[in-house]
Amino acid sequence: MHTTRFEKYFTTDLLKESPKFPGLWDISSTRHLTGFGGEHLSVDSIFITRPFMMVSQPHQHEFPQYLHFFSANADDQRIFDAEIEITLGEDEIHGEKHIITKPTALYIPAGLLHGPLNFAIINKPVLFIDVAVAGKYTRVGNTPD
Repeated sequence: MHTTRFEKYFTTDLLKESPKFPGLWDISSTRHLTGFGGEHLSVDSIFITRPFMMVSQPHQHEFPQYLHFFSANADDQRIFDAEIEITLGEDEIHGEKHIITKPTALYIPAGLLHGPLNFAIINKPVLFIDVAVAGKYTRVGNTPD
């Protein structure tokens, strides 16, 4: 039960251990919240501190998605010392592999195949923010990761 009129607009149930990579990184997320904010979008915020393959294969969604790759340096956001690989399109043969080497925002339209997503080189921490324009994050088809 809420004690004030606008308390229903706040949640502190955000911090989770990564379900896919326990011990690798923690996550601040709204993906697990049912009904929060009318279920218009979900947001994941992750500090990436070492290399790893986040998504190993192409997948798609029925909603648009925005991926953000920022420097985690609070003193100077321009300091970005990492290489992140992402493929857009069917696969590495028919798609386009892009290498992110500076702060970047990526818009992925609904239905566009994307992945793998590889945090290949992480010399300085990266703040990764994933915004899905849907209350429930889902993938089209059977893609395990």
